[in-house]
Amino acid sequence: MKKLFFFSVIFLLMTNLSRAQCVIYACDNTGSWGAGYNNDNAPTSEKECTDVAVKLCKEKGGTACTFLYKSNKAGWWGFINVKKANAANFFQGGDGYQSKTEAETSVRSKYRSSGGMDADNIKVYTWYVYSNPK
Repeated sequence: MKKLFFFSVIFLLMTNLSRAQCVIYACDNTGSWGAGYNNDNAPTSEKECTDVAVKLCKEKGGTACTFLYKSNKAGWWGFINVKKANAANFFQGGDGYQSKTEAETSVRSKYRSSGGMDADNIKVYTWYVYSNPK
């Protein structure tokens, strides 16, 4: 009986950890994007995060918003959305940082490492995510 209880607890923990507390959708056609995330530490479902991300992407002009990324990492997130020299949209992000500054610095570094130009002068969007799935 103890083994069954132990495995049930492990299964429930793993199920909760696999739920997204931030979901990002983006549109390659327009460069629009949206993030749905837990910003108040109240229990939030992956579906709620997804619905908000899609809605925001479309509100910003997205015509073909598609899934980009999801995670359950708590902490500061950072995101860059720029046009490349060939006019293609480029998205770069990172999650679960200890501070806003760390998120900005890390995302800029990732962008620079993948060939991004003028990394120090582009806008990095940041937000804080709680991990409290329902």
